[in-house]
Amino acid sequence: MNKSEKVENQPEKIRFSVIMCAYNLEKIVGTAINSVLEQRFKNFELLVVNDGSADKTLNVLRKYEKKDSRVRVINNEKNIGLSASRNKAIKEAKGEYIVHLDGDDTLYNRETLRRIDETIGNEDVDITYFGVQYVGGTNKAYLPNAKNSTKEARIVCDMHFAVASKVWRREFLEENDITFIEGMYYEDMVYSIKAAILSKKLKYGAFPIYIYYRNREGSIMATPNIKRCKDMYKMLYYLMELYEETPEELQPYLLSFIKNETFGVPVRVEGILKSLKDKSYTPVFPKRNYVFLGDEPTVVNGNNIPNGSPKVIPISVATNDQTSEIPVKAVEEKMVADDISKKSGISSLKFDDKK
Repeated sequence: MNKSEKVENQPEKIRFSVIMCAYNLEKIVGTAINSVLEQRFKNFELLVVNDGSADKTLNVLRKYEKKDSRVRVINNEKNIGLSASRNKAIKEAKGEYIVHLDGDDTLYNRETLRRIDETIGNEDVDITYFGVQYVGGTNKAYLPNAKNSTKEARIVCDMHFAVASKVWRREFLEENDITFIEGMYYEDMVYSIKAAILSKKLKYGAFPIYIYYRNREGSIMATPNIKRCKDMYKMLYYLMELYEETPEELQPYLLSFIKNETFGVPVRVEGILKSLKDKSYTPVFPKRNYVFLGDEPTVVNGNNIPNGSPKVIPISVATNDQTSEIPVKAVEEKMVADDISKKSGISSLKFDDKK
């Protein structure tokens, strides 16, 4: 389809609502939009929120809206933040499923929506887990599998909390009043865990659906500040509140996550404060190095862990007497990492036809 052509005769029932938020992204938001409009699967709408940009982002978005009837622009006169913008767009969405994509990232390739559609099929799947390809930092792809895509595994340690690595059934979100907490960082964690707890049907697709460009200058996630420190503790507060609403059989898994995050938060806060002091970039997301112990003997930091030990251990603090006391049973997390820098190089990750 020629980009200048408007798409007429849209199907009566829209399959996907792609939600994108943009703030001061006039130079790069077009790449993100093109990665959606060039999908070979055509039954979707694209809702783009201009969150009070001070540059010409809105002008860019209006041009796309004029060219393609699937594009709808929501304009915030003032900046209200990512969470509020996402909530606003979801209320306007008409699709069966919600796909999130940040304005500075892209869908993985032109077959992404088609493969998502095939994975979900005709089932009413509440959450479908997919992989993510990083560019910058590790340059790795993290993929879900049968073991790390169970409800219990995703509560204990979601492989990647970003909402863009998951596809959400819109009616499920509405029926359970699942919304982003506004005005705070780390809202993805609370959102994803609450949804996992309340979900009835989960699936996964063992392939990446989007490319996450890390450490972009000006990116929200690359900018350390004091509010991040406060919001880490606020995130734990909301999860503890959620604990009271969690079914009894799932409470041990949520408590395990809370306990392990409690170990990690001071480390992340220290990294943020160091960045501010040195005026240099320090990763604000040190690895959540959880080891899910299964049937095989495991060695963590030189310590022998017995076979079948039903525990979750944050590697950064693991010693013989520092282990989580919450059982995880058969939950096992295995991140399948593909070092793309060795295989195809970063340049090949430009929007292409890889599967």
